[in-house]
Amino acid sequence: MSQWKFQFCPNEKDVIAAGYRMDDVGAAVEREVNDALRYPFGFHGINKVVIRLGLPRSYSQDYIELLGVGIKQYADFSARDYLRLPPAGRRECLLDIVKVTFSWFLDNFDDAFFVEKCVKNLGWTGFVRSA
Repeated sequence: MSQWKFQFCPNEKDVIAAGYRMDDVGAAVEREVNDALRYPFGFHGINKVVIRLGLPRSYSQDYIELLGVGIKQYADFSARDYLRLPPAGRRECLLDIVKVTFSWFLDNFDDAFFVEKCVKNLGWTGFVRSA
């Protein structure tokens, strides 16, 4: 079992699963990304990345680093719309979110090598450094 280095966290409690957890599809994508991430990241003292899904209840910065956790907001997500998708659609939705978020890291930080290593290990396409 891999170290816990990546997690989705819906901003709405008890909509997708108990508390702020994901369903089985989301948990499977989390495991896949966790298995591909190499520890330590070597990135700003971060040892975990959390993607907050949906609009936050109150103002929240787009990205913060707190106690070794990088927390990235992904506001363009509806838990209710996600639940209407079939499992394959849910997986595709979450893969797209990971790709967009990890591409954001590549675009905004010159030292986001942890993303490049993860992308290589995942074998997914669609990650682009635009800078």
